[in-house]
Amino acid sequence: MSTNKKPATKLVPVPSTNIIPERDVDKRPILETRHLGIDFGGLSAVSDFNMAIGRTEIAGLIGPNGAGKTTIFNLLTKVYQPTRGSILLDGIDTANKTTAQVNQLGIARTFQNIRLFRDLTVLDNVLIGLHNETKYNLASAIFRIPGYWRKERIARDRATELLSIFDMQDLAENKAGSLPYGAQRRLEIVRALATNPSLLLLDEPAAGMNPSETGELMENIVKIRDTFGIAIMLIEHDMNLVMGICEGICVLNFGKIIAKGTPEEIQSNPAVIEAYLGKKKED
Repeated sequence: MSTNKKPATKLVPVPSTNIIPERDVDKRPILETRHLGIDFGGLSAVSDFNMAIGRTEIAGLIGPNGAGKTTIFNLLTKVYQPTRGSILLDGIDTANKTTAQVNQLGIARTFQNIRLFRDLTVLDNVLIGLHNETKYNLASAIFRIPGYWRKERIARDRATELLSIFDMQDLAENKAGSLPYGAQRRLEIVRALATNPSLLLLDEPAAGMNPSETGELMENIVKIRDTFGIAIMLIEHDMNLVMGICEGICVLNFGKIIAKGTPEEIQSNPAVIEAYLGKKKED
């Protein structure tokens, strides 16, 4: 695994077996999972998943194909309800909440397979993401009173501002489906940001990107964290990206955590090396 140089982050223990960046230790973790697990029939897809994410942490969730990473994201966003364990978002137990409810509480995500409204404009895709902030009553929506247009203008200005993070404001009136693949990936991140999350989940954000686009993406992920003061957790197979920007990394294999630590600790962990490369045959 290769790595890019970045300022070292000291990870410190928090209650249970979790670690978060030292700068966040005096604040409640934005996310904490306790003994999280899910079964599909007789198969335990995820078992005893314990993890915390600091309020401004960029965290990585990695592991071989089929390890259960996207299942974790689906549990956190309530696409799946867990069989056991708990998920605390900013200290609030999300048990029995819906996907829409946990989004309103502060979790937003992107997907492995891009899920944009392809026939709508770039701007409209972002405006849809602003639904948590833009609210009308029935009368203002029907009669288009001045208050309605004021809120519409504020929403459009906000959407344009968010697009400018990725220098996409000039593409606002283009159809989302007409954008190049990398730009569609970026648009999906912008739309997720529009929901005003405190935790942004990115599922393989660099998939399909060339090295130049990936390098730009790395810079923008850090920029998003610093600008919005939020936590980001990503699933990614590009180890240059993971080791270059993630502070804490959790490694999953067969639905179980096999290692947690800094990029340096993860790269030298024998269990991680074996999971990715296989066990070395004895002579």
